[in-house]
Amino acid sequence: MTILDTRPGPAADTTRTPPRRRRGGAWLRGAVVVLATLLGVLLTGALLFSLAGGRWFVISTPSMAEAAPVGTLVLTVPVPAEDIRAGDIITFHPPTAPDQTYTHRVRALTAAGGILSRGDLNGADDPWTLTGGDLVGKSIAAVPGLGWLVRALPILVPGIAGLWILTGRFVPLSRRIPLRIVGVPLVISVATVILRPFIGISVLAAGMTEGTPQATVVSTGMLPISVHAGGGEPAHLTAGSVGQVPLPSLDGSDHYQMASALDLPPSGWVLLMLICALPLLWSLAVSLPGPVKNRSTGI
Repeated sequence: MTILDTRPGPAADTTRTPPRRRRGGAWLRGAVVVLATLLGVLLTGALLFSLAGGRWFVISTPSMAEAAPVGTLVLTVPVPAEDIRAGDIITFHPPTAPDQTYTHRVRALTAAGGILSRGDLNGADDPWTLTGGDLVGKSIAAVPGLGWLVRALPILVPGIAGLWILTGRFVPLSRRIPLRIVGVPLVISVATVILRPFIGISVLAAGMTEGTPQATVVSTGMLPISVHAGGGEPAHLTAGSVGQVPLPSLDGSDHYQMASALDLPPSGWVLLMLICALPLLWSLAVSLPGPVKNRSTGI
């Protein structure tokens, strides 16, 4: 006769380690919280600055050269015209185009109290004399590159928020984290393609210099670049700097091709590759197996 032992044996430990992707999701949520907090602090600071009478502007043309390259965020405060001095950087509405806004340097003051302005890159004074009524404010800070981020916010904020909402509602949990890790850089890439903040050039003039055809160019991007035309000697430029690019013989044609490329030191290339590899590194970190707990089994 067989006797069955119905006494309960030692309970098996059925506790399982949470999937690694959930911990990865916690890291991702933490990163988003940090970014949202920083954005909130910046917006709060901008609001307080505006309430105090300050205004901010994003430089969109290269007329101020290296003092305020394209993409610079300029902070201004209102000042009386009598407090303006030669050499100050001011923001104003030109008398001939009051709906436009310029940021130039004060070159001189007239005996009648007028203000003569000029962009650092320009070869002549602006064709107007400013008065106190034309002034918007005097620059107290110019932060290169930050203006690009301000211009990108209307793309980044709704893009990332939409990605978060769509993946939260229509994507299974097992695929949510990978899609977000890929989607956030994709949104950033879209903003980069639209705005082109890293590499850009503007041709100021082209002509003969000492019998050699040359083009005068200025860098309008954030990163160092080299510029050449037709394989000639390149010009090495940083943000807002001006260079001369030798042109090939045009042979009666007024067309030529100009190319630009990143001109980074080895450490810069390493840093750039690490930044580009962040989504891959994050994905690898999320996919690594978590610690395995020992299970006790009844004997």
